[in-house]
Amino acid sequence: MNAERERLQLLRAKVERIVADLPAWDGESPAVLVSFTDPVTQMRLTHCFVPAVAARQARPRLRLVGEAS
Repeated sequence: MNAERERLQLLRAKVERIVADLPAWDGESPAVLVSFTDPVTQMRLTHCFVPAVAARQARPRLRLVGEAS
């Protein structure tokens, strides 16, 4: 396994753990789209919706990095 592939696997595993800890969106209440991007390749790893109230409470841990395209 090359170093880049191993790096991506470790990064994806970390993202999966973070997403698993996020509160589930009910599909109706206001929500925030959270996107996880590889900082090296700028490739989106995954995304999910999080209730806006929960996102506001987690604000110190969330970081706006630019507009979605």
